[in-house]
Amino acid sequence: MSDGTSKPAVRTDRVRLAVLMAPKPGLSFEEFDRYWLDVHAEVFSSIAIVKRNLLKYEQFHLDPKYDDIIAAQSLAKSKTPFRGIAIFEATSLDKIFDIFQDEEYLRVVVPDEHKFFDHENAQILAGPFATIIDKL
Repeated sequence: MSDGTSKPAVRTDRVRLAVLMAPKPGLSFEEFDRYWLDVHAEVFSSIAIVKRNLLKYEQFHLDPKYDDIIAAQSLAKSKTPFRGIAIFEATSLDKIFDIFQDEEYLRVVVPDEHKFFDHENAQILAGPFATIIDKL
């Protein structure tokens, strides 16, 4: 965390992977949003390798009420097909990818993902991060 007096630096002790979430075709925004938060978060968080490998798991939920405000500000040229971002944090990218190859993940979590999430249209980003402002 930057305290305002030191120069921000990219963390070398942690990495994040972000998945831009596309809803399963035919699912409303509300259905996608509620299922992801109320059901899938618990399914994903319950498996042993997730508890062991992740330092943090966050869900960023888009709110459609902001679409017109964003468009009016000219901050983006087009609406995104993504409805949220799953953010995973661990000490290494290998620890995150180990989750996605784990037998329990494949058996329990992947079938649940197919109920609400369109893997084919998702985007994945990964890398280190720097916190510039953190007032917590």
